[in-house]
Amino acid sequence: MRSNFYLLVVLGLLGCFQSYALVGEKRTILTSGEKVHTIRYQLGQSTVIYFGMKPETVICGNKNYFHIDKIKEGITIQAGSNFSTNLTVLSQGRRFLFYLTPANAAKPDTFVEIRWIPPREAKRLLTSTAGSKQIVRDIKGHLKMRGLDVSLIREITASNTKRTILEFEVKNSGNDLMKTASIQIELQKAGRPIPRQVALFELEELKPNVSSKGRVIITGSALKGSSITVKYQGTTGSIQGVVY
Repeated sequence: MRSNFYLLVVLGLLGCFQSYALVGEKRTILTSGEKVHTIRYQLGQSTVIYFGMKPETVICGNKNYFHIDKIKEGITIQAGSNFSTNLTVLSQGRRFLFYLTPANAAKPDTFVEIRWIPPREAKRLLTSTAGSKQIVRDIKGHLKMRGLDVSLIREITASNTKRTILEFEVKNSGNDLMKTASIQIELQKAGRPIPRQVALFELEELKPNVSSKGRVIITGSALKGSSITVKYQGTTGSIQGVVY
């Protein structure tokens, strides 16, 4: 499982080649087929997932409540009820894994672009950045909300890149199983998300009283004056004055 985490970190570093988009706008997902990616839908609204290739096989866990059509280089999704389910798309020997869930208080996905990153290419990029000198600063901050505890750990800046990593830990302090894909953590300035950032978690789900490490990776932006915003199950909290 830990090896998958480092693979995801590398995929997050690839965010320097793309612009960051808010949920509800065009969104880009980088994947090597290992991670399940959350797609948030809204009743009465279609969601387009673009692969850049024609889907061959589409498997929906609960097809009675979702109308899915293949288009030239992707699929469209129309939900018939507020249910969550898994979705698998197969094409040209590649596997794409998704989790469809209601947007609720979050903005729904309308157009999601999928970019495939071969696992061996991710491994090569990890090796090429391993020698970077790092500046590490411990930071403190804690937020408790609706069965979720978030604690900040440290800030890491790579000396030869324009990249900063904010490490944190999340804990399931409730009684139900928690999926980290439903947790949104982002850095903001003046109430707006910092561009070109991605949040990654070591574990995909948390049982009660289980914790997981995570990272927010930011490319090309100074963090001075920013705050951390956490959204989970329609509740929003923030940790102010942490990054100076």
